[in-house]
Amino acid sequence: MAQRFLFIAIACMLLAGCSNDPHPPAFHEKRADGTPWQVSYAPFPDDPRSLDPQFSYDTLSHSIICLIYESMLQYHPLKTDPYELVPCLAESMPERISTPDGHPAYRFHIKHGIYFHDDLCFPEGKGRELVATDVAYAFQRIADPKVECPVLSTLAEYIVGLQDANAEAQKKGSYDYTKPAPGIRVVDDHTFDIVLLKPFPQLLYWMAMPFTAPVAKEAVNYYDGKTHDGITREQFKFKPVGVGPFRLVAWRKGLSLRLIRNDHYITTKFPTDGWPAEEASRYAAMAGKPLPFLDELYFRIIRESIPAWVLFRQGYFERAGVGKDVFDTAISAKQELTPEYQKRDVWLYKDAEPATYYFLFNMQDPVVGKNPKLRQAISSAYDFDLENEIFMNGIFLNAQQLLPPGVYGYQPNFKNPYRQSKLDQAKRLLAEAGYPNGHDAKTGKQLLLTLDMTIDDAESRQHAEFQKEQIERLGIEVKIEENLWATHQDKVDRGNFQFTSYGWHADYPDPENFFFLFYGKNAAPEGNNYCRYANPEFDKLFEKMREMENSPERLELVHRLNAMLVEDCPMIPLYYPVVFRLSQPWAQRVVLNPLVFSGPKYTQIDPGLRRQKQAEWNRKPAWPLAVIAALLAAAGIFAFQWSQRHD
Repeated sequence: MAQRFLFIAIACMLLAGCSNDPHPPAFHEKRADGTPWQVSYAPFPDDPRSLDPQFSYDTLSHSIICLIYESMLQYHPLKTDPYELVPCLAESMPERISTPDGHPAYRFHIKHGIYFHDDLCFPEGKGRELVATDVAYAFQRIADPKVECPVLSTLAEYIVGLQDANAEAQKKGSYDYTKPAPGIRVVDDHTFDIVLLKPFPQLLYWMAMPFTAPVAKEAVNYYDGKTHDGITREQFKFKPVGVGPFRLVAWRKGLSLRLIRNDHYITTKFPTDGWPAEEASRYAAMAGKPLPFLDELYFRIIRESIPAWVLFRQGYFERAGVGKDVFDTAISAKQELTPEYQKRDVWLYKDAEPATYYFLFNMQDPVVGKNPKLRQAISSAYDFDLENEIFMNGIFLNAQQLLPPGVYGYQPNFKNPYRQSKLDQAKRLLAEAGYPNGHDAKTGKQLLLTLDMTIDDAESRQHAEFQKEQIERLGIEVKIEENLWATHQDKVDRGNFQFTSYGWHADYPDPENFFFLFYGKNAAPEGNNYCRYANPEFDKLFEKMREMENSPERLELVHRLNAMLVEDCPMIPLYYPVVFRLSQPWAQRVVLNPLVFSGPKYTQIDPGLRRQKQAEWNRKPAWPLAVIAALLAAAGIFAFQWSQRHD
């Protein structure tokens, strides 16, 4: 019996010394040179859908892909006015040339000494050097129907042979990788040309995106998801092998992703220009240094916002978004940090995102797709200002058009006639649509619509209910279909929805990148026209606009395209997001460009300051010591009495 009490006492002592740190130990404590091993911890809202760069087209997946793979070009991380493309895997910006048969083309030169990550797919597990044929292979995969590259339809209109290669593969049932890559002419191991059918100014933007990132054929062939010698290999979409600054070493589905520094990485260094004058000393200290600064990235998958916030508050995450549930805790009425967080030396950043969020209608749906008056009625009834106040703390911008501020062609004074929250107008339009007071004029039956939403926490569920109630003010019944992110994305790809809440973050700062979402030849799943909008007049103007350099003539076409979307209403623009973000004092933000997904590549932390703050913010309570003392005393008394009786 005395031994049992001793065990309890020891257990309590151990419990008193435990840390509430939720993260596993880092891979190392120190680097080879003896300096501290730098780990960044961040929440992640869900599992990436796929880490295949030629397939994925969502911001969640791209935020991991861009750490593992890299493209020929990249955005300068500090320049936003205007945005600037700079070389990444390329030695320099590409040259504009003409082929002997008169086609416009771009010539790229790849940097020497860039190696793929060490991986089992290579002989002896050693990554080989990146060469031009790896870029060519990426373009072959873009043309392969089995890969289902979502930007194929866009690129195929400009790149020589891409459409023909895709059509041939569809006819034969498989892609012939032994043939030369369509549109890519390999000059030597480190030089290649991209040959175009016609001028394509946006190509350089595409060469900064994951779709054109070079891929090793060995990795795609090795990670086939099949069983070899009794061992089942992972699928390539879950086992990325790139040339980027980090490599994926562990992915526990639904729990976490871990990446570590690519020791062979030499591709880029920290910029030597472009930083704000008021922070010159901080940025100058990093200028020209090899990247990345961090040794390890740990992403914990947390679908609920409150647990992520609590861990940030305890110092276990470097950064946090400021959601509705915690906004008043951290942000004052003047939209500044509250005194508590000022005292913590937390940094606040306010970012207007180059993005637009909207309701998207399935134009192939027999109810909403064939009835523009119905869509206009829903648009006219919706009160975004109320939604903004309730769910966005009043900080988002009311969207009246598809293009967000900062993108060429945005009209700051434009008023959408169907986005003024006029319920009387909405009811009149609904009656004209054949549904007076929300009921079918012919059958008298109440109209039922299905709204597909991504629901991953209590707040998103409440938000969906609000959107449902806004539309039901018209007398329409709305059913909410709840989905996780990956499921929702798949349904949108396949057209298995009636209408849904969606958003588009600019791939690059050009109106073509927004209007192509409604280009008829870009219909999903091959393209990104998820609503399947088809308007020949719109398509004709779009084709003309996208090949033009910025000019008054191009601006006029942009405005005409906007007017068509307003009247046809395949989407209801809702808002342009403004994001409030917090950073801990040991992890001050570096990247200023919202188009850069590889932020951790440029980030550095102060591990010593983090340990200090974590200890300060997570002081152990005194009660365990009192409990231990009481248990020891009780154990001593009991042991004495027990021995007295037995003597």
